[in-house]
Amino acid sequence: MHVILGLSIAEWAETLTALGVLVSTGSWLFKKIALDPLRADIQRLSEQIGQQLKVHEQTLASINGRIKEHDKELGSHSERITRLEDHAGIKEEKENED
Repeated sequence: MHVILGLSIAEWAETLTALGVLVSTGSWLFKKIALDPLRADIQRLSEQIGQQLKVHEQTLASINGRIKEHDKELGSHSERITRLEDHAGIKEEKENED
């Protein structure tokens, strides 16, 4: 029988097997205690951020629509003012003053 550092080959095999089981158990516990809850938190936060992003995108789309409406109204008002000025001869008078 071979003896290495005071232990036989069978005793070394038992020790290594026990050590492997301990490492495996520790890894499983770490996963259950730390990684799984962390993964769940990350998933929940990702979903919340996604929902908030959708709300913000909708808000921005609404604001953009209102800005376009206001731009059209301003363009329409500008055209009306130009027509009124032309009709009243205001532009011609201003040109004559220069």
